[in-house]
Amino acid sequence: MVIALLSDFGLQDHYVGVMKGVLAKLAPNARVIDISHQVPPFDRVQGGLLLYQSYRYFPRKTVFVAVVDPGVGSERNAILVETEDYFFVGPDNGVLAMALAEQKIRRIVHLNNPKHFLKPLSATFHGRDLFAPVAAHLSQGLSVEFFGTELTDYERLPDFIPAFSADRLEGRILAFDRFGNAVTNLPKGFVQRHHHGSELSARIGDLELRGLKTCFAEAGPGETLLYFGSGNLLEIAVNQGSAEEQLGLKRGNSVLIPL
Repeated sequence: MVIALLSDFGLQDHYVGVMKGVLAKLAPNARVIDISHQVPPFDRVQGGLLLYQSYRYFPRKTVFVAVVDPGVGSERNAILVETEDYFFVGPDNGVLAMALAEQKIRRIVHLNNPKHFLKPLSATFHGRDLFAPVAAHLSQGLSVEFFGTELTDYERLPDFIPAFSADRLEGRILAFDRFGNAVTNLPKGFVQRHHHGSELSARIGDLELRGLKTCFAEAGPGETLLYFGSGNLLEIAVNQGSAEEQLGLKRGNSVLIPL
């Protein structure tokens, strides 16, 4: 079974290596894949976006461990979510929400059975002592119900949820990739369900973009373009440039699509 890791731990400290050590000890036959450990510290939105952009390309029954956890040690729940296709393990703080919104959920479990944790359980490193052991035992075939008590819902982040009204769709810029492309919270399917006009346009402040491109080659160097990126989210880019720098865009900017 595959275990996929996502965190804000970075690579200069021991955190990622120790999590992998726990997995190697408890699940020596599992294949461990890193999605990213360069999520900005405490940034649940960026972490949730990276998980959303990645999960569907993994084999069925992959165990995703997403640890972006500014509330570690607090009363926030640690959860395991079983969907029709995957397992998601992490803090119940919204980091899993964007991916879960597309999945058919079978069970949500509060991870409160200490039998499957490392002991003693650190109040500051649940990635090592709680989430990694749970993922390891899960990958070895332990059934979901043994990890804790069942819940009926999970935490969501407002940043991930676009809005619509009779005359417009409204999203926001969630993040910028390393090329400076602005990634929004407007999924392709959501836009296509609500927008039925012949030409898609978007407004970000005083900037107005008209017409949808399918790839960067359809725009000249330095030209701004609106397109659906590889993660099926609406994006704004400058061909061979940085939309973030050249257009002055910022995280949280509202993106309006007239209907």
